[in-house]
Amino acid sequence: MQIVYDSQHYHVIEYTGIGGYELTNKSEHVCAYFHGPAAAAFRDNFAKVIAENPSIDSVDEYLGGFDSLMTLPIVLH
Repeated sequence: MQIVYDSQHYHVIEYTGIGGYELTNKSEHVCAYFHGPAAAAFRDNFAKVIAENPSIDSVDEYLGGFDSLMTLPIVLH
């Protein structure tokens, strides 16, 4: 597990051993998990976004495009 992005509103965790990504919307307290082809597509597209050396607001805007997929409630345990 490695945090690959963290801002006031979002964070992205990569699960390298299993090829998954977890996206969290901190403001809404929800997350989504991508695995398999969806995770590979997210990784490739996210790498392109980061390669452009964007502002935090630009990355957050990109991640905001996934808000409708973030339906899993964040639960502390």
